Amino acid sequence: MIQIDVNLMVNSKWILRFGELGLKSKTVRGSFQRALLNNMLEQARIAKIELIVDKQRSQFHVYSNSDKDAVENLLCHVLGIVAIDRVEKLDCDYSSKSIAKSVLDNSPNFGTKRTFGVRVKRMYKFGDISSKDYEIEIGSEMIALDNNLSVNLSSPDEWIRIIVDSNGVSRIVDRIETTAGLPTGVQGDVIVNLVDEKTMLESFLVMRRGVRLIPVLDSKEIYIKKLARYDPFIGQRTMERDRHKFSPKRPAWGVIGLSIEDAEPFIGQRDDAVKTTPLSTLSPLDGWDDDEINALRLHFDNPRTHSINLNVTNWINNH
Repeated sequence: MIQIDVNLMVNSKWILRFGELGLKSKTVRGSFQRALLNNMLEQARIAKIELIVDKQRSQFHVYSNSDKDAVENLLCHVLGIVAIDRVEKLDCDYSSKSIAKSVLDNSPNFGTKRTFGVRVKRMYKFGDISSKDYEIEIGSEMIALDNNLSVNLSSPDEWIRIIVDSNGVSRIVDRIETTAGLPTGVQGDVIVNLVDEKTMLESFLVMRRGVRLIPVLDSKEIYIKKLARYDPFIGQRTMERDRHKFSPKRPAWGVIGLSIEDAEPFIGQRDDAVKTTPLSTLSPLDGWDDDEINALRLHFDNPRTHSINLNVTNWINNH
């Protein structure tokens, strides 16, 4: 983990949102998050994008002076992240009135009739006020400054999402859905023969479940490069620990685009292994219709603008 110096000047900040990772045990969650951060920082190194990562409680905050669009495009290709919140620092202190004034000073809708709701996430607590009362105070101060506002906590025109930490007060200004899934490398290896778009998309689906792809035989470089946007370590065997603390290569457990017989030389089974890993033939696109496959193709090409996570919008709007 890279800790940020609070005195360091950075132009942009994002908060990473994890979905499925949050359901894991503490030990497994930590292991998966380390894999995710390792993948993300390697992707940034390859793209020559500056990233600084700071963990605050259960959240991961990302800072950068690089181009915003480039950073967000990179983060949208990091498997394991459900959404990213773009955050802007407010020029205010911790008082409700100061926060309300700063929010409205930066609002393009000031003076127009609209509904709103306030949500506060505090990593830095002060006084005896609860977060709920803090939200009510900020909302009341906003209405006092702009009487065209009215509260609607069910379906407001605008959510005011405030982050309070030891560095000051920030506001979430945008939420961007990403590819979600699990970090690559946490669920073993699958042997793939990337000969066409179908095998590439099938490989992408199993990659989203945490698999490390091992391209072999006639795999085409164009498909390998496209998949490498999501896993900078594609083709590198994952490791495992045994009771002697060694880290031998894991044997692969599945194949895509080739027969089990053709995959045998690439499995990587250890000669001294007590148990062998049975191979499975994977065909994750079986049963998909043309519209679903086309939606997957669009999402694969640009996950920032084309989502295939049909239920993720409701999740991120309620967290």
